[in-house]
Amino acid sequence: MKSKIILCLALVLSGLLSTLSARAGSMWTQLNSTNLNNQRLAFSIKTEKVKDGLHFLVTVESKEATLSMFLQAHLKITSDEDQIVSCAVDKARRDKGSVAYEFTVSIKYLAKSQFTFGNMAESNGHPMPAGDFYWFYLKDFSNEK
Repeated sequence: MKSKIILCLALVLSGLLSTLSARAGSMWTQLNSTNLNNQRLAFSIKTEKVKDGLHFLVTVESKEATLSMFLQAHLKITSDEDQIVSCAVDKARRDKGSVAYEFTVSIKYLAKSQFTFGNMAESNGHPMPAGDFYWFYLKDFSNEK
């Protein structure tokens, strides 16, 4: 009976440690024009004004870190007071060592809107709940401040 209790406790502790180490393994970095080139991945953020909006092309390439098979991209559009939409962004293209995302946002929503890119950790071909996450306010890469 004692050995069953010890085994159960060991399994529970093992699960807790796995969860904690996965969370501890995540890194969140806010990108801006001063730190964009100092990251483990190479980021290029280009904009082009179109009608009432700004078109973004975000390219991420391998540098010191390798791009995972499991990537995430997310766009959150926010007005001054309310979240308007939050959605995943599909890859526009993926090459061997790079990935690109494209989207257009109304100029009036640039100030508080954000783009997030996640390079997920993986184990045995499966995504892990940890990774390197990079995010930026759209206004920080726009002349429409």
